[in-house]
Amino acid sequence: MGIGGSKTITIIKTVTDPKLMKELQRYRERSFGFFGLTSTGKSTIINKLIGFDLAETGAGETTQEIQPYEGQEYRLYDIPGRNDDLSYFSMEYIAFWKGLTGRLIVITSTIKEMTKVFRLLDAIQLRYDIIVNKFDLVPIEERQIFKQKIDKQIRGNNLQGIDHIWYVSALNPNQFPHWLVMVDSLTNNTNYISNDFDLIDYLIYE
Repeated sequence: MGIGGSKTITIIKTVTDPKLMKELQRYRERSFGFFGLTSTGKSTIINKLIGFDLAETGAGETTQEIQPYEGQEYRLYDIPGRNDDLSYFSMEYIAFWKGLTGRLIVITSTIKEMTKVFRLLDAIQLRYDIIVNKFDLVPIEERQIFKQKIDKQIRGNNLQGIDHIWYVSALNPNQFPHWLVMVDSLTNNTNYISNDFDLIDYLIYE
């Protein structure tokens, strides 16, 4: 089911490269790109979603090219973890982003981790979801304040293209209900948007 790291889509010099466009066309209805710095647990999220440990995680993660991974109902793309690199904003990347079903931006503590990516997506009018990973590391009594901080940053940066915000722990997917909501959104294309504090946060893993 998974294709592992043996197959790599290399960013090429022309926007109309037939190999890249064919790859996207095959999975046009269900293809999701994951963007985020290497420390955010992006690859761990992908592994949990596909059910295999295929995406490289931890300190050894050195993704430099777009890596595709096959799930049961969708294909996931691990995007190199860059925010400031100018090559991240090339026409080749933008063309690839536009061909995806959805774009998921993974952060852990602040919107500032991917500010330039958010602004670019807004500028080219592409919608996206935000995954706040490692939420289990936030003390239970501080989670509401943490969510309010993220909300304030979103408003302060005037982010326009957000469809969903999910607070999750990829290492412990069952700890927070947003994980199942996220999976449901990816598989069923629902429009459920939740940014409210979950009472269950107080009840699980105290």
